[in-house]
Amino acid sequence: MNMWIVPGAPLMEGQGWRIWCSQKGEGNFLPPQVEVRQKNATVPSESTWTLLPQLPGLKRRMGVMVLTLNIPGPPEGSFYSVTLATNQGSQVFQWWTMPYQVTAQPVTILFASCFWHNNDREGYYRSGLQELGQLAHPHFKLLLGDQVYGDWPNAWDLGDEGIELYAKRYAQYWGDEAYREALQVCPNFFTCDDHEYWNDYPEKQIQLPQTWASKNRKTYGGGAEDLYYQYQRCLNPDEAHWYRFEIDPVSFFITDTRSEREACNDKGTCHFMSDEQWIALEAWQQDLKGPGVLTLGQPLFQKDGDFRDHSLSNFKQDYARLWRVIERSLAGQNSQHRPHDILILSGDIHTGRYAEAHGPFPDAPYGVPEFIASPAAMINPGNTKPEAPPEKIRVLPNAEGKESVWRIDPHTNIDIMTIQNNVGLVRMVPGSQIGGSPRVRFELELWSLPAKVIEIDWDETAPPQGLGGPLARLWNKELLLR
Repeated sequence: MNMWIVPGAPLMEGQGWRIWCSQKGEGNFLPPQVEVRQKNATVPSESTWTLLPQLPGLKRRMGVMVLTLNIPGPPEGSFYSVTLATNQGSQVFQWWTMPYQVTAQPVTILFASCFWHNNDREGYYRSGLQELGQLAHPHFKLLLGDQVYGDWPNAWDLGDEGIELYAKRYAQYWGDEAYREALQVCPNFFTCDDHEYWNDYPEKQIQLPQTWASKNRKTYGGGAEDLYYQYQRCLNPDEAHWYRFEIDPVSFFITDTRSEREACNDKGTCHFMSDEQWIALEAWQQDLKGPGVLTLGQPLFQKDGDFRDHSLSNFKQDYARLWRVIERSLAGQNSQHRPHDILILSGDIHTGRYAEAHGPFPDAPYGVPEFIASPAAMINPGNTKPEAPPEKIRVLPNAEGKESVWRIDPHTNIDIMTIQNNVGLVRMVPGSQIGGSPRVRFELELWSLPAKVIEIDWDETAPPQGLGGPLARLWNKELLLR
């Protein structure tokens, strides 16, 4: 089958899926034929088809099918076989619909970031996700940025326009059947980080002449944004950069801290999110009726960066504003007047990590928990050791207009740090009810992806990422969140 297919966001209320289809050439094309089955019975469905705009220099066309099931979806989601066929052949996929309530049947989510294709031509990422698909039956994946490295290797053709340049790199990634099969394991929600554009976007990079002039940064940044839309963002709910969804009583907010980012200044008055996104995020916090899950393209717990790579904390006003959102939730400053915990999921730093920051909320036993899955495939050159979080974070002004101090004890508040290629897993089931406030039990797991086994002599030193081996669970932890 010559058509490339990737599942996007599952439709809310368990109604179906968004499905991305792509075909070589610049002409229009028709969507595949669809058959949905469950337990050997045909399931009635209908679909709408949107052909995305043609981009000069792309040499491919993309379309998005919205496949809607004509039967009500159960709260816990349901498992279907979806066959997509063209006159060149057919493909069969096994996907869950979107759960919309946490029930005794677990809701299972995978999340990942930082896939460098040059380090996974054998398809270990695919193999690991397929095995996890069989073991854990994930409902969907959260892909938290750097699904493509548009800037590395940096052998950019100086004659290429922005679209042509990024089109070549996307064709390398999405054109690899192993990578597409990794994306096909279950439906996907997307957000971006810098390598969808270039390192530390929108800052200039000394190794990339196309970024030296402001005019060129705008041109190539626009090309990167066009390709991000065509390959990834078009599959999000409402094609959004940032968005929210609920699996009652848990609510998710998927941020985009990269595409709207301003160049960083020394005063800390620049922004990594637009006012519109801030308003939506703060409204989300006010609306929480249970635990929140907040995804960030870069970690919340990270030391200040520099001209080579800026952190969220370099944007001092926005960084404090982000912490105030979390503090207000822990203080019960919301429409319910009840405290709600917020779990942070992130990527970016080529370190799989779980850490907790503890501060002025003793009734929050986990403080602010942050779970990072990165990398899916390590870039070269890459990390030789894990990146640790800062031991102290000051928030000024905090939610009370004063100063908060959050501490991360390296001995007691960091459970794991690894640079092995990894993927995170989150499982949600109902928890106990304490003090009249229902809890949700979050089961967190970090899995090392399979890797080629390396044999060394007794007097040789193992490489930083280890000696390889099969898929393995490195760490797990349970949280009971309000």
